[in-house]
Order: sequence, then structure tokens, then C-alpha cells
Amino acid sequence: MKEYLANHQFRALANSDFLSAIGSVLFNLVFLIYAQTLPFKTLALSLVSIINLLPTLFLILNGYWADHTDPRRRFKLVVGLRVVQGLLYVGLAFLIRQPGTLLIFGLLLAINFSSDLIANFTSGLLLHYEKTFIKQDAYASAMGFSSGIRNVISMVFQAFGASLILILHNNFALFGLINAISFMLAGVVLWHDRHAFTQADTNEHAKMVQAPAAPAENVKTGIFRAFALLYEEKPIFAMVFLAMGVNTLGTSMDGLTSVLLANTKALWLGTFGTTVAAVNIVGALSITLAALFMHDGLQRVPLAALTGITMGSLLIFAINMVWWQQPAIMLASMVIASYPIGKINPRYRA
Repeated sequence: MKEYLANHQFRALANSDFLSAIGSVLFNLVFLIYAQTLPFKTLALSLVSIINLLPTLFLILNGYWADHTDPRRRFKLVVGLRVVQGLLYVGLAFLIRQPGTLLIFGLLLAINFSSDLIANFTSGLLLHYEKTFIKQDAYASAMGFSSGIRNVISMVFQAFGASLILILHNNFALFGLINAISFMLAGVVLWHDRHAFTQADTNEHAKMVQAPAAPAENVKTGIFRAFALLYEEKPIFAMVFLAMGVNTLGTSMDGLTSVLLANTKALWLGTFGTTVAAVNIVGALSITLAALFMHDGLQRVPLAALTGITMGSLLIFAINMVWWQQPAIMLASMVIASYPIGKINPRYRA
């Protein structure tokens, strides 16, 4: 919080991130509800799960391209891509009003996938500004603050979205427009402080010109070199892949949960939308509490043990979804599975 209040550039970066998160949280929930209303709901929800996972396959490439982007065009690219995301969702708002055929749904998925790819690439570009404007000794607390606010946004706006979609009688197009506006506002917030960001880019370019020219390398060579450097630090290598495994499993479970919930009304807490929101909210709340209470005794537990707790709880969660079908067990196992993640991720960032 202290860094957010005192550091003007970090505040601009954080506000832009929060604005884009609000629209994304609202729309991601509403998109699941929309998929559940289609005649081919099981297929639709399965495709949503696959499309949500696909961008993670391009994270390394996106990171490489972001690192090798010319600093002189970085800021304009960030703002321009926010506008592109906004325009994509304006188009989505128009398409989602059409009859829910498989072709229309495929176009909606393509828009969502394109936006997620852009978001990952943009995050890589913005990472350079975070490292420039945030002092090293304040970096962990600043990132912790941002992560905490994003979790709060996830909880609040999923609950808000689940209620609002009922009040608005499934007006899916409106949520597409809200997402479009949130992306454009995120770009406006950054544009307001453009002089500081472009000056940082100019300074970085000047340092690159003065430094000895590094030998050119292609994408494949650069990625293998990065893996080799990471592998040399065995503890860091293990932590990275442990965190990646837990987070990837969690993302996969999100998709499978939506598919199972759509066909298992015994697990519903009123409606499909409120149930999905409830599962996500208790998970986000558990992660947030784990990050806040850093000295609860689990800070001394090895990462492997924390991962084991998460895996075991997710196993109980999955068994309950298929056989027991008890809403209380569903929520409780999600809480227990998520709490160790709140311990694992901060260690990974550190």
C-alpha cells in the first residue's frame, strides 16, 4: 500500500491492471453462463476450458518477444494493444447477440483466445516498467499488494456479476461492452502518464546503444539458453516447475469444474452462475488469507508438502464432484486446496 500511494508510476500501472481485471472477471464468469445456456452446453464449456488453457502454451514465446521488443515502440504498443482488446470485445458484444450456433460460438472463442494472448504479451511488456519504477527492496511488497487487490476484485466482481446477469436477464452483450470499456480505460490510465514511460524507454534504448552488441540469437536458441541458466540454479528450477504444476492443475480444474457443474444440479447453490462464482470466490479468499497471514506456521513447511496438501484436496474435490456431490464438501475442499497456493506463490515470486 505504501508503494502504491507514494510511487506515481506504479500507481498508474496498478490502476491499469485493476481496470482490465474488473472487465475480465465479469466477462469470464458471464461467458461460462452464456456457454451453459447453449443447446450444446457440454461441448461449449469443454471448448471454453481448452481455449482458456491454450494461451499458457505461448507464455514462453510471449515472454521472449516482449523481452526483444524495441524500447522505442514499447509504450505505444502497450496502449495500442489495450485498444485492440477493447475493439475485439465490441465485436464480441455484437456477435453474442446472434443466435447461438456453433459457428458464432467458435468466433467468440477466437476473440477470447486472441485477447488472452494479447494480455500475456502486454504483461511481459509492462514487466519492464515495473522493474524500472519499483525499487528492488519494495518490489515484493508492491507485487503482493497488486496480487491481493486482484484477488479482492475477483471475489467482489464475481459475486456482483452473478447477481447482475440475473437482474439484466442474461444481457451478455452488455458485459462484452463493459469488458471493452475496461480495456480502453486501462490504456487511458497509462497514456495519462506517457511522458514518464516514454522517458524510461528512451533511457533504456540509450543504454542498449552504448552497450556492446550481443550476438544475435533466434527464438529457439534464446529459450534453450534461458532454460539452461535456470537449470543451473537447482532450487529455483524446482520452485518454478512446482509452482507451474500447481497453477496449471488449478487452471485445468476450473474448466473441468464448469463442465461437471453444468450437468450436476445437485451441486448448485441456486443457479449455475452463482455456484461457479462461489467456488471461485472461496478459492480466491483462501489464497488471499494465506498471503496475509504469513506467520501461521505453514511458512516453515516445505514446498513439496504444501503441494501435496493442494493435490490431495483437489483429489477430494474431484471425487466429490463425480460421486458424493455435496456442495459443502465442494467448497471446503476448494478452501483447503487453495490455502497452500497462497504460500507457494509468494515464495516463487521472491
